[in-house]
Amino acid sequence: MVKGLGIFFTVLLGVGILHWVSLRFVRTSKVRAKNLRTIFWYFYGIFFLSFGLLRFSDPDSSHKVLALIQAGIGLAVLILVAMGKMNEEVKE
Repeated sequence: MVKGLGIFFTVLLGVGILHWVSLRFVRTSKVRAKNLRTIFWYFYGIFFLSFGLLRFSDPDSSHKVLALIQAGIGLAVLILVAMGKMNEEVKE
């Protein structure tokens, strides 16, 4: 019971923090929002690429194809962000 309540309040706190951050994000300028979105996509691409390669290099893993697909998606996201294709142009 105590463990379940701990998980419940942890999730509730996490959702509350995400809600607060999303409200703050809505109120930012368009240029700052574009910069934050770019940082997010870089982090997302690095995360996907690194965990895909980590899963691929695991000798006990039986999902090598899925790990390569995950690493490929991460690499594609990084390339698209670097080329500027993931963000729309800011018009102010």
